[in-house]
Order: sequence, then structure tokens, then C-alpha cells
Amino acid sequence: MAANSRHRRKSMPPSRRKQMPRQQPRQQRARKIESSPEQQSQPSVSLFIHLVRLVICGLGASTIAGTAISISNPPKQQIAAKVEPPLLSPKSLQIDSLTLTRSSLELKRQLQAAIGSSKAKNSSLDPSYLFVEIDSGEYSEFGADRVLPAASTIKLPILIALFQDVDAQKVQLTEKLKIAGSQRSSILTAVNQMMTVNDNTATNLLIDRLGGAAALNQRFRDWGLAVTSIHRPLPDLDGTNVTTTRELARAMMAIARGKIVSASSRSQILSMMSNTILPKDLRSGAKIDRQTGNVNLIELPTGKKYIAIILMNHPQRNSNAPELVQQLSTIAYNYLQQPSPSSRKSDR
Repeated sequence: MAANSRHRRKSMPPSRRKQMPRQQPRQQRARKIESSPEQQSQPSVSLFIHLVRLVICGLGASTIAGTAISISNPPKQQIAAKVEPPLLSPKSLQIDSLTLTRSSLELKRQLQAAIGSSKAKNSSLDPSYLFVEIDSGEYSEFGADRVLPAASTIKLPILIALFQDVDAQKVQLTEKLKIAGSQRSSILTAVNQMMTVNDNTATNLLIDRLGGAAALNQRFRDWGLAVTSIHRPLPDLDGTNVTTTRELARAMMAIARGKIVSASSRSQILSMMSNTILPKDLRSGAKIDRQTGNVNLIELPTGKKYIAIILMNHPQRNSNAPELVQQLSTIAYNYLQQPSPSSRKSDR
């Protein structure tokens, strides 16, 4: 058959033979037909593979980038869930020294006159006092660094230590303290009894719960109080527990300025201290927060605040001591509620 095809081609005119396409051998045509689909699909398959690789690389790069971003800049919701309320730093647990700017000679004259009159009646009276206006620093003091029996005023630093541990979540106010036998009382009840009715049993329970006298004394030193110490359980009739008027004033000033405990603890402390033995004429217009004893934070009707600390040497042995405390408190109140010297000068 191939011979016939060649014979017909030869019998054709030359012009006709040029127009006819030259036929390839059957085997060659078969190979071309069989290989053609595979060869035509190779470019598209290769392009598809490259696209898949690019997609995989892109996804990997985006995953790595997203992980890096999330590590360096985590979502705010996650941060908010993990952050706990900040506790007071060790530096904030120190009690600053008193800022005393101007000694009031007139106030001191009046106070010394009252002491002289009382000592004429009873020579054993020997008070120490310090009055200081918080904002201006105007003050009057007498024997402020004398070491005297702390008596019930030792409860002020105990109160501060308790609420520091509440802030640090070391103590819960709902925690029960064992009183006697199976009887139990909450810490909140004990501290209220210590402050409002001068309960010595409640005070001793709190001392034990806070680690004992030695641990508390070390804390007082850490605050910067060099003298204030507990040596015996209350009542300390021999006066072995000691402090000074200045150190108590420093402790009260730290509470007033919110530098020793948190804001919520400060509010609770001042609420517990709102009991007074001061004269009625002070109660009518003044807001008085005081520790059980003669440690007071007083806010005058004018908004001025001052600290009043009065200590006596063994006041329980002298029946005239409460009267002198009231006299000194009244004199300081009447003086400090008047305009300050700078205000009086500016009014002229």
C-alpha cells in the first residue's frame, strides 16, 4: 500500500506533488500522537506545582509572622486577665520623717501654761505632746523624743501591721481566731474590739496572729521607728512597751497621707478610729479619728487637718491625767481652727 502511494505521487504532475503534504511514516505518526497529550500537559502541571509551593510558603510565612506579633504584642484581653492588683512596694512601707516647718510660739505658751497649772496641783504629771498641722507643717511640741510607756497607744502600729498583711493577702478579716476553748472570733471583730472598747485580749490575739512581739518589733524597725516596741502582752501595767510622741505622730501622718497602707485599708482604719474621749466642744464641729488612747487625727470645720499626740508617764496611776489631756486638746483645737499667721497677714 505504501508502494501504491509512492506510485500515485510519481504519476502526478510536479505542481500537484508540491502542494500535497509529505506523509510521515506510520510509526513516526503514531509516536507523535501518543506523546502529544503528555507533552502538552507538562507546562500546566509544572505551573500548578509552583503555585501550590508559593501558597504553602505564603501560609508558613504568615503563620510565623503572626506568632512573632502575638508574642511581642499580646492581646489586651489576655493582659487584663493576668494582671493582679498591685501591692505596696517595700519603699512605700517606710514611714517618712515628720515635716515640721514653723513652731507656733503662741500655741506653746498656752500649752505650757496649762501644764504648769496642772503640775501645781499634782507634780507627778509629766506630759509629752506634739501637735502638727498636716498641710502647713505648723507645730508645737514638748518632749516629743522622750521614751515613754506606750500603754494603749501601741495598738496604732499593730493596726497598721494588720492592714498591711490584709493588703498583702496574708490575712483575711473573716479569718477566725481561737479565744478560749472552742470559742472563736473573726479578726474583724477582734480589731474592732481592740479599737473601740480597748480590749486587751483581742489585742494580744492579733499580736500572736501577726507573728508575735519580736516579729512586730522588727517590722516597726523596717518602717523607720527606732523606739516603738512590744515587750509584754497587754495590759502592760509596768510600762515596758514603749514609744515616743514623735514616732506615733509619724505613724499617724503616714495613715493620713495614705503612704503605709492601701486606700481601702486606710478607710477602714480611719473608720475604726472614730471614737474619742475629747471634750464635747470638739465633737460639735470637728471630725475626729483617733486610736484608743491619746492619738488623734482631727479635721476642723474649715477643712484643715492636724495630728494631736499626748503621752503621759503611767497615766493610769494619776487621776488628773485625763483632765490635762482634755485641756491640752482644747487649747490646740481652738488655736489651730483660727486662720494661719500667713492668712492673717494677707488679710491686712
